[in-house]
Amino acid sequence: MEQRQYKAGDIILKQGEESEVAYRVITGEVEVFSELEDQKVVLGIVKAGEFLGEMGIIEGRPRSASARAKTPVTALQLERWEFLREMSGDSSSAYRVIARLSERLRLANSRFVEAVVPRRQDSASVSHAQSAPDGPAGRSAEARLRLFPSSESMLAHVPKEDLALMKFPFSVGRRPSAGEPVPAVPIDLSIPDSKPFRLSRRHFSVNCSPSGYLVLDLGSTLGTAVNGSYLGEHFGMDSKALKVGENLITAGGEASPFSFKVVLEQG
Repeated sequence: MEQRQYKAGDIILKQGEESEVAYRVITGEVEVFSELEDQKVVLGIVKAGEFLGEMGIIEGRPRSASARAKTPVTALQLERWEFLREMSGDSSSAYRVIARLSERLRLANSRFVEAVVPRRQDSASVSHAQSAPDGPAGRSAEARLRLFPSSESMLAHVPKEDLALMKFPFSVGRRPSAGEPVPAVPIDLSIPDSKPFRLSRRHFSVNCSPSGYLVLDLGSTLGTAVNGSYLGEHFGMDSKALKVGENLITAGGEASPFSFKVVLEQG
C-alpha cells in the first residue's frame, strides 16, 4: 500500500494497460476519459473517498478507460490483494462490490445470448410500450415519472410534451447498426447514433424498486451520469436513486447529445 502524489494533468491509469492496482482518492479530483477514434470523451470525475480502477482489478481485465489528475491528487495505491483485504474488512463495501459483480454477470449472460441467438430487428425505432394508452404520449394521471428531451437532438425521439413511464424497467439504448445483433431483451427507447458511438445498444434503464425509482447503467461503454453522479464500470456504482422533482440523465460522457430530463412527481 503506497501513497502517491499527482500533479494536475498527470496520467494515473492508461486505457489498454493491465489492471494491476486500484486507487483510493484521498484528496483532489480525477478525470476519467476514453479515446474514441482519436477523440477524447470525458466520462466523469472520481472524487476524494472514491475508488479508481476497482472493477478492472477485480475482474482481471485491461483498463477500458484512462484517468488523469484534474487537480493535484493524493491517492492510496493498492495491489489486488491489498484491495481485497480492504473489502474483507468493510462489509458494506464488500456487499456493494458483490452486488455489482452479480449484476454484471447477469448483463454478460444477456450479451452472450444476443451473440449466439440474434433476434430479428424490430422496425420501430421508438417503443411506447411503457406508456399509458390514454392521451398524447401516454399521458395519465397515474404516471409518476415523465421523460423529456434535454437536448435538441433528442426532440426527434422523445415527445416534447413528455413520455409517461408506466411500466418498469424502462430501457434506453442505441439502435443497432447494420450487422449488429438486436438486444435479447427489447429496448423501449431505441435511438440512432453514428460512429464514434456515444450510446451503447443497452445503455441504461429506469427501474422501480421497493425503496423508490432509480437509474441503472446496463454495462454501457461510456457510462451514465445522473444529477452529477457517475455510473458504470469506471466509477463506484452502477445505479442512482431519482429524487422528487427534476432529474438530469446524460448517457455517453460529458457533452453527449443523449441527455434526458426525468420528472418524478410527489406520490
